[in-house]
Amino acid sequence: MRRLPAVLAACLLAASPLVAGAQVNPAFADLDAAVSDARAVIQTERRMLVSDALQLSQSEAAAFWPLYDKYAAELKSIGDLRVKVITDYAAAYPDISDELANQLLKDGLKYQGDLVKLRKNYLKKFTKAIGPAKTARFYQVENKVDAIGSFALAREIPLFPGKKPALTPPGGR
Repeated sequence: MRRLPAVLAACLLAASPLVAGAQVNPAFADLDAAVSDARAVIQTERRMLVSDALQLSQSEAAAFWPLYDKYAAELKSIGDLRVKVITDYAAAYPDISDELANQLLKDGLKYQGDLVKLRKNYLKKFTKAIGPAKTARFYQVENKVDAIGSFALAREIPLFPGKKPALTPPGGR
């Protein structure tokens, strides 16, 4: 699929809050400025969604937003690996070697694990700042925003290429 790199680049720009400054495959280096601009817009919109959903008091806001900014910076760093996985896949598609497939699997699982670890590390901090109910609501918003981005990516990223098994009629003939 020759249009895959362009589609993935557009999808990354539109869907992922975890893009700019990432370890982008060199084949996509010319997109850095556009990705940075898009990320700034997405981060602003994400922050507005969180703000609208939480309706923080002044004291809660004073405790939450500096913590959120640290969390968002760490989230961006973790997201760099996701971008690398996606752009490495797009740059090599459809000729994915077994070696690359293994690396993409490892990196994809590391990204997921690091994301969970980050959220666990911030759970007590957010709970202390805004209480358990608003923290649960915050994590719900985060999950929903992530799900929207992941859906957009999943819709555009094709399955790994592979040989389709030959269909055998019933009875083995």
